[in-house]
Amino acid sequence: MRNVGATVLVLCLAAALCRCDPVYYRKGDGSWAEMEAAVKDGRLEIKIAPQAAPNGEAILVISKPKWMVLDDTAAPTLSGLKVNGASRPSSTRELSLGCLSGDTAEVVIGIKDDKNPIGADAVFRLDDAPGVKMEVDRSGLGPPQSSARMVVKMSGLAAGKYEGTLRLADMAPLCNSATWRFAFTVMGISVSEDKQTVSLANATSGFRLQPDIVQQLLLPNGAWSKLTTHIGVFLYPREFTDVQITTDTDDEKTVLVTAITQDLDGEPNEGNVKLEYELTVRRDTPALLVTTRSINISDKELGIGPNWGWLSCPHYFTSEGKQEWGSGNDKGRYHNIGKPGWVWLAPAQEGQKGLLWVSAHAFGEFTGGSLLLYGPGGKRQNGEFSEMKLAFAVAESPAEAEQIYNDLVKKGLVTPPEKEG
Repeated sequence: MRNVGATVLVLCLAAALCRCDPVYYRKGDGSWAEMEAAVKDGRLEIKIAPQAAPNGEAILVISKPKWMVLDDTAAPTLSGLKVNGASRPSSTRELSLGCLSGDTAEVVIGIKDDKNPIGADAVFRLDDAPGVKMEVDRSGLGPPQSSARMVVKMSGLAAGKYEGTLRLADMAPLCNSATWRFAFTVMGISVSEDKQTVSLANATSGFRLQPDIVQQLLLPNGAWSKLTTHIGVFLYPREFTDVQITTDTDDEKTVLVTAITQDLDGEPNEGNVKLEYELTVRRDTPALLVTTRSINISDKELGIGPNWGWLSCPHYFTSEGKQEWGSGNDKGRYHNIGKPGWVWLAPAQEGQKGLLWVSAHAFGEFTGGSLLLYGPGGKRQNGEFSEMKLAFAVAESPAEAEQIYNDLVKKGLVTPPEKEG
C-alpha cells in the first residue's frame, strides 16, 4: 500500500484574494469535511494530510457555489422524452425514439438530478450521419436548478435507421454521468443522386438496394441477398436505369427500380433481360415486401430461371422445427427444402437477431451452408417475365418469425404456398 505523508499543495489565486473561503475535501469513507486554508501573498496554501488524500488522490472543492451539494454520487436521470410532440419511454437504458416521417425531427429530453444542476456539456450524437444537421439547445442546463430540458432539432434525415449516444453529467464535484444508447428510424424511401442506391426503412429496420453481382439487397442483420437470373448464363443487375416511387403515403411506400444486366464476369449483357425490383415498406409490419421480375426484352424466346440467395446461418427453423444442415435424404450439393412458407435463419453470434425469410416459392439448401429461393422458370416470349415474391424481416426467435408471417398472411400482404396433394 502506498504510504502518503503530509503534502503541501499551493494554488495560485487572484492577488486580490484577501480572505479564506472554506475548502472542502472528500475523505476515504466518501463523506466530506472542511479544512482551513490561509491566503499568503495572493496565494492559497492548502496542507493535505493523508486523511484528505486516500490512495494518494485528493478531491478538493474551493469557492463552492451555494447551489452545489457535495454529497452526491448519483448520475442524472431522464424525467421525460418527446419526439415531435409524442411521448416516448424514458426509463430504459436503450431509448427508442420510434419511427419518424419526414426529414426533420425535434427531440425534447427532460433531465433531473436529485441534488445538483445538469452540466451544459451534455452530448446528443448520431453515429455516422454526416448529412444530418443538428441544433442542440442546452440553454436550460446549468445552475441553479437540478431539473432541466434539452431540445435537439434534426434536419436532413433520409430514410433509414439511425443510432446514437446521449450522455449527461451533473455538476457535483465527482461529475456523476450516465450514458444512453438511442435509435430511431425514418420511414420512407430515399434515392441517391446518381440513382444507384435506394434506401428504405420501416418502423424497425433499414434496407438498401444497389446494382451488383453479389451485394444487391442489404438486410438489417448485415447480410446481403441477391437476385440471379439464369438464361443459359447467369445475369445480375449492372446499372439502375429508372427509379420511380409509385406509392407514397404515411402508411405505405413503394419504389419500382429497373436495371440492365451483367454476366458473372461483370460484362454487360444487354438486349436479353431487364430486371425490375418492386420494394414496399409499411407502417404495420417490420417486413420488407419484395417483388422481382426478370423480363424478356429480346426478339426470341428465352428460358428464364430466377432465384434469390445466398444467405448463410448456423441452422434454420421452419414451422416443423429446427433444421440442421445436411439432414435431408437427397443430399448433394443442393437439397430441396420444399415450400414451408417461411424460414427463420438463426443469428451467427449471440446477441444478434435472426432473419425471417418469407415466400410461397421453393426453398433449398446449398451444401456450403446457404439458403436459396427458387422462382418459377420456363420459356418466356418478348415482354413476358418470371416473377418472384418474397419478404424479409428481423425476428428475435422462430416464434416471433411465425407471428410476423401469420400477420402478413392475415393482411393479404403475402400468399401462403399451395398445399400439396
